[in-house]
Amino acid sequence: MRALIARNYILLCLVGILALPAAVAAQKLMVGYSGVTAIQAPFWIMKDAGYFKQEGLDADLIYIASSSTMAQAMMAGEVAISTANSQAVVDTGLQGGDLVAVGAFVNFVALYVIAAPEIKSVQDLRGKPVGVTRFGATTDFAMQMFLKKYGLEPVRDVPIIQIGGVPELAAALSKKSIYAAAMSYPMGLVAQQAGMKVLANLAKEEIPFVHQGITTTGKFLRERRAHAKGLVRAYGRAVYFMHTRKEESKAIVSRYTKVTDSSMLEGTMQYAYDFVQKVPLVKREAFQATLDESGKKNPKAKQARPEQFYDNSLVQELVKEGFFASLWGK
Repeated sequence: MRALIARNYILLCLVGILALPAAVAAQKLMVGYSGVTAIQAPFWIMKDAGYFKQEGLDADLIYIASSSTMAQAMMAGEVAISTANSQAVVDTGLQGGDLVAVGAFVNFVALYVIAAPEIKSVQDLRGKPVGVTRFGATTDFAMQMFLKKYGLEPVRDVPIIQIGGVPELAAALSKKSIYAAAMSYPMGLVAQQAGMKVLANLAKEEIPFVHQGITTTGKFLRERRAHAKGLVRAYGRAVYFMHTRKEESKAIVSRYTKVTDSSMLEGTMQYAYDFVQKVPLVKREAFQATLDESGKKNPKAKQARPEQFYDNSLVQELVKEGFFASLWGK
């Protein structure tokens, strides 16, 4: 009997030891997303379809309404990995922070300029206020670049008002507090249903920009590289899920966006299919464009190089290992 008890005790100990690496691996992470838009879907799918857990990541999602605010949360250690954009990464870096983009959902501005029905052209915005979520956020960068492309100087020719999140932009448009805003779907569709119009599709304006990154800190990348790589793998699986399990993906997106109308949900999903990258390599020109814009106000940006702000090594390792090919084929 004593021999049996001793043997069972040893077996229990062995089971505990074998289980220990998985328990250690699953360290709590806070993962942030900065918009209630379909191009955030990979993070939502990672959580709801179990890909965080598959990679040994005990991760919770948190919504923070803009990349600039997200960057502050990351530097405070409250968020480990997020969708913070290239403007937030550059601004933080020029101030001595160490944010780094290890991947990119989208390497160009993937927004629509939604305007009041009386705005027939970009020139009609002269003297009329436009809205952004937060100064320094993607919506701010996009609107400023769009106005400049058509000869309007932001602030001087077109006042810019900080509103809050994308739903607040839609509300401000309907109240005529602003006359245009750079918006994503589904809220862009909501604004159109309320009588607003699409003034421009910024994807066709070819404005390079890391619209949504896979962003972390240099410290996290050095100290927990395996976890960062696991998250990039989870991203790849989530995007594949989005394309191959469309009804389940639609249900997840509906849960986070609160969109239930079938036609609006279809338009919302198409937005993600059109813009989200299957292999999330960061493009150098996206950071160069951000530095060029920042250099107009901050002399430090003129001395900086794009490579200071991104690191494609995790994605490149996964490419060499055949991970993305295993999902999509050659």
